[in-house]
Amino acid sequence: MHRVVIIVLFFSCSVFSQFIEKKALPRITHYDTKSMGFNTQSWDIGQDETGLIYVANGGQVLIFDGTKWESVNVGSDIVNRNLFVKNKDSIYFGADGQYGVLVNQQYTDYKVVPLGAGKKDAISEVEEYWRAHYVNDEVVFQTFRNLYVNQGNIVTKIPAPYRFKWSYIVNDELYVNDLKYGVFKLQGTNLMPIVSDQKLNENIIGVTSLNENLVIITDTKGIFKLIGDTLIPFEFSELDAIKKAQIFSFLKLHDNRIAIGTVSNGLYILDLETGEFENINKKSGLQNNTVLSIYQDSESNLWLALDYGIDFIKLNSSLKYFYDYYGEFGTTYAVLKDKDLLYLGTNQGLYLANTNEPNPEFELLLNGQVWNIEKVDDQVFIGHDNGAYLANGDNLTRIGEDLGSWNFRAIKDESNGFEGIISGNYSGVSFYEKTDQKWSGYKLKGFEKSTRYVEIDVENNIWLTIRSEGVFKFKFDYANKEIKKLAFYSLNDFGGSEVSMSKVDNEIVITSDYHKYTYLKENNTFDKVIIGENRGRAPRIFKKGQQTWYLDNQNVAIEDKQGVTVLHELRDQLIPDILNAFSVNESSEIIPVFNGFSVYTKNGVIIPESVKNNLLIMDFVSVNSQKSYDKGAEIPFSDNDLKINYALPVYGQEVLYQTKLNDDEWGSWTTSTEQTLFNITEGDYSFNIRAKYKENIEEASFEFKIKPPIYRTPWAYLLYLLLFLLLVITTVSFNRYKMKKQERMLLQQKAEKLQKQEEEHKAQKLEQEHKIIELNNAKLQDEIKAKSRELTQIAYVNLNKNKILKKIRNKIIKVQESSEQKLPTNSYNELIRLVEYYITNKESKLFEINFDKSHQEFYEKLSKKYPNLTSKDLRLCAYLKMNLSSKEIAPLLGISSQSVDVSRHRLRKKLTLDSKDNLINILISLK
Repeated sequence: MHRVVIIVLFFSCSVFSQFIEKKALPRITHYDTKSMGFNTQSWDIGQDETGLIYVANGGQVLIFDGTKWESVNVGSDIVNRNLFVKNKDSIYFGADGQYGVLVNQQYTDYKVVPLGAGKKDAISEVEEYWRAHYVNDEVVFQTFRNLYVNQGNIVTKIPAPYRFKWSYIVNDELYVNDLKYGVFKLQGTNLMPIVSDQKLNENIIGVTSLNENLVIITDTKGIFKLIGDTLIPFEFSELDAIKKAQIFSFLKLHDNRIAIGTVSNGLYILDLETGEFENINKKSGLQNNTVLSIYQDSESNLWLALDYGIDFIKLNSSLKYFYDYYGEFGTTYAVLKDKDLLYLGTNQGLYLANTNEPNPEFELLLNGQVWNIEKVDDQVFIGHDNGAYLANGDNLTRIGEDLGSWNFRAIKDESNGFEGIISGNYSGVSFYEKTDQKWSGYKLKGFEKSTRYVEIDVENNIWLTIRSEGVFKFKFDYANKEIKKLAFYSLNDFGGSEVSMSKVDNEIVITSDYHKYTYLKENNTFDKVIIGENRGRAPRIFKKGQQTWYLDNQNVAIEDKQGVTVLHELRDQLIPDILNAFSVNESSEIIPVFNGFSVYTKNGVIIPESVKNNLLIMDFVSVNSQKSYDKGAEIPFSDNDLKINYALPVYGQEVLYQTKLNDDEWGSWTTSTEQTLFNITEGDYSFNIRAKYKENIEEASFEFKIKPPIYRTPWAYLLYLLLFLLLVITTVSFNRYKMKKQERMLLQQKAEKLQKQEEEHKAQKLEQEHKIIELNNAKLQDEIKAKSRELTQIAYVNLNKNKILKKIRNKIIKVQESSEQKLPTNSYNELIRLVEYYITNKESKLFEINFDKSHQEFYEKLSKKYPNLTSKDLRLCAYLKMNLSSKEIAPLLGISSQSVDVSRHRLRKKLTLDSKDNLINILISLK
């Protein structure tokens, strides 16, 4: 977490430059370590060869890659006092009671290796390791009582003559100051005395060099140059304020100036040769006034370890800023230097300062919004919300009555006898002219829109631009006080979404999107040229000496012989549609920004000898197992969700990144320094990263391999092949078995079919036989019935025969008895015997027996169903079944037909039949 703050810094050059540049300040970025979850107090800062920043903070070492802060814990109950970054793999630290080294094992994974611990004796506490240096291939740690020289596995202890304060590296040699005996230089394992002054020894806090002389810095007694054995004080007016603030830390900068950190008034940057100084404190933007340590990184920018937080000062920049934190001026819209006078136009009013005065201050001349300040024909014109004003020193004169005035352009036509100023306003175009030493103005007819930018071409044509509509070309009719439209070029004519207009080398130039259109008066056309994205979108163009400036709503680009420089720092700070830069001298330009202004200084950047701008892959870790992998690693398929953290350690400016995997298309540019790859299939991969800052592009790649899952390994495929072969064999065998089984089933089905057919045939045969039997049975039944009838008929015949024979016998007897002529007795008896012989019941008995046998089955069924039936009842039932009438049945039973009817009635009762039931049908139904 951090916040960007712009601070006030004071500079000295010329009288005018001092006035402007004292209000200009470098950009500072705050890192609030407490809010980030770390210790409030930081003690030391370092940087490795890749550009990573290391900070001693409480019981941990903080690591910063420009985007993300990480930490390595070196002890929960200690305070880190110093750092020495030997390289990216070895970061030495000194703390309360111990010192050691962080060994980089993998990316940001560090191992803490203790090298030594403080010893207690009868009069001392645990030693605090305040400084660490690398001298003659040896790491030297300094406490208040000793120096510890680490020579491989051998540690040499060098005690202080009395008590050490601090130690310093000057020209690759180690100096240390003793509170009682002054400054010493380490030679081998010996301390060689350099200088001692009983009045200063306790106050010395620094040793550096200037040219060939040592410089001794004290906390409250000044700064001294050592010439021979004599300490000569520097005499600068600001030194009293520095001594009062109490110096605590210092650093010799790359440009040989001295950065001084104080206890109570922040940072001073002091040129010991000229006495020029700069002061940055909490009032002007620092988080805290106590500067515990100062570090200058590889790009010559400053890092401050403060009593509260860490501050980054973009010292090496061509841009510096003034922000009106207290609302004294507001947002700057225009600046004009007229000899010793400086006009400042803001959203709050018009201000004037005389830079020739000893302590110049801005004086308010006019309240209200100022849009523009321009000098035309040696006259200063003010474009104000109320209209146009003419400025002469601190005297203002309003000219014309039109509200709102934008810019001013001179127009002169000797043939038509007029000379004056054309200016756009809120509702059209105004013309101002000087008559009898007095300026007047009026609005011109023919155009009724607000136009911010007006230009006059070599033919005195008036060009007006509305960014969202297009470009207008007019002819000035002085006599009728109007402008007549000659042409209108819409946005479609330029193929963009907005347009801007400039006058460059006396030519009208229109820009739209990333193209420039130069008007060619010879054929009344535009010459189209691509200007490219780095010059901005529809920018205004200005020629400033050997430079060409391009300004749009997001960027400022400056083109010279060396190429195009884009001022990326100004992104999101520029005021919309105020596309202008104001020259204040040959080397400085003022650019309006929100709530203040920015000062651009030509050649204001120190080009570092070697910029540490390596694109780093900070971590390549599995999302699932959280395991980190090295470049070229073979990664298990179970870890195929991977998170990549990368960074370009460039500070104080925006860095954009884009990535791609293998030969895929590059992704969009983004500020994100992390990407996650999900569900990557097996194979060889190259993860490629690009980082873009300013106009530079750095690239890096990370090769890795995703191993296939166990089920897609060669052994797995071999197993699959074996299983496939086994499956084929099994399938073939199974098919064979199945075919044989099917053959058996077909044979069985065929056999079963044949058997079924045979059974069906047998069944048909049996059925036929059964039918034949039934037919035979029916036939037999019919025969039986016929026989029964025949038998019955015979029985009737026999009965009739007996009746006749009885009648004959009775007649013979009667005749014998009544006739007078009687037969001889023998003949009579023989005749009677003969007749009686033939009168017999044998035929009746035999009939009954045969009748009963033929109906035996019927009797059994009937008796079983109706057990109360008698033999006579059964025989009656048989006769009824034969469908014999009562008359036919009567003689067979030897009873009368009336008796048969009575027997039938009784039989119905025994059979429990209703009156509706048919007795004969019921008997017939019994088979």
